[in-house]
Amino acid sequence: MKADYGFTIRISGKRSESFYVDYRGYYKAGELAKVLGISPVDVKVIYADFNAVFDSDNEVYYFSSSEKAQQAIDRLMQNMPKDKRGRAVYLTEFEVEYIRKALINENNNTIHVNSKIKDQIFNKLNG
Repeated sequence: MKADYGFTIRISGKRSESFYVDYRGYYKAGELAKVLGISPVDVKVIYADFNAVFDSDNEVYYFSSSEKAQQAIDRLMQNMPKDKRGRAVYLTEFEVEYIRKALINENNNTIHVNSKIKDQIFNKLNG
């Protein structure tokens, strides 16, 4: 199992040596398309490009290898609108508190500016 921005490659319990793509609990092509913000046809085309086979009983596309599934995920991510993409940024409690204070005092400019914490946050966000 491999996770990538909410995507998980799962091994099928119903078909031996078969893998499918799960995105936060969604695995059907139509559901995936809706939550990813792309057309169902695009999902099906991407899956076909990596030789996925549709199983109508389970309504899922199966890949012959986790590598093929990962390539499909990479392509799905390329097709996602930028406003649907995300990335993990790990912040310390001090950094979270600083951001919280900055958001609360957005227009007041009454927050003490600790340049070290601010620099750490910017480095993480720009990295």
